[in-house]
Amino acid sequence: MASNARSASIDLLPNVDAWPQAQIAPPNPFRYVRFCLWMGPALLILLILFFAILGHNLPPYSAALSADGIAQHFRQHTTSARIGMIGMMVSGVLYLVWGMGITKVMEAAERDNDVLSRLQTWGAGFTTLVLVFPPAFWLTAAFRPEADAAILMTLYDTGWIMFDMVFSLTMLQVTAFAICFLHDERAVPLVPKPVSWFAIWVAVAFMGFCFLPFFRDGPFSRSGFFNYWVEFSLFFWAMLILSIFTLRALTRLQKEHAAHG
Repeated sequence: MASNARSASIDLLPNVDAWPQAQIAPPNPFRYVRFCLWMGPALLILLILFFAILGHNLPPYSAALSADGIAQHFRQHTTSARIGMIGMMVSGVLYLVWGMGITKVMEAAERDNDVLSRLQTWGAGFTTLVLVFPPAFWLTAAFRPEADAAILMTLYDTGWIMFDMVFSLTMLQVTAFAICFLHDERAVPLVPKPVSWFAIWVAVAFMGFCFLPFFRDGPFSRSGFFNYWVEFSLFFWAMLILSIFTLRALTRLQKEHAAHG
């Protein structure tokens, strides 16, 4: 009787083997990468709005301007300067997200190790800090527009010197990017060679920022033609061009992965 009861209870248990097996999606090494890469163009738009337009940095105020002239800017445009710098500080982290997307594309081109993609990631991470800390000085000035004009000018100068003179951090990023794809052994490289050479040219051109502390006016000053419209604008052009071609490379990688998946 006892054995019959046990048999009956076992028969009542559900047959697990008969349950439909859950479908497990194959691993996708490029999940979220496209989203990360699109953060580059998104950040460009936000920087144009917050940094350039609301922050009145198109171009910035001349270093030859008097302390009263700089102070007048913060006293006349207090609200827009505050909004602009807050927006810049909040959105700056998108640069790191963008850099991580580039890293995942670079990893597909690296053969021996991941040194270059890691350097690119670190360069993007440090450049993110450049988009956060200088605006803090400008926001401080906008927070205290009634402060002494000399103090406001010092805050404005400090922000710009930090903003421009830490160019080596972004040099690290774009140089690692360029070397990686210049050594891509595919018959058709993921990123065209001219794009990599453009990145090298951007890195070399950044060296021109070294002249900034020696000039308050003229083409090499922070608002001058060479410093601002050539060198500084290269940062934005590099973001745009690298975004376009890494997105194209990602599309190709996803097709290759699907074909071999």
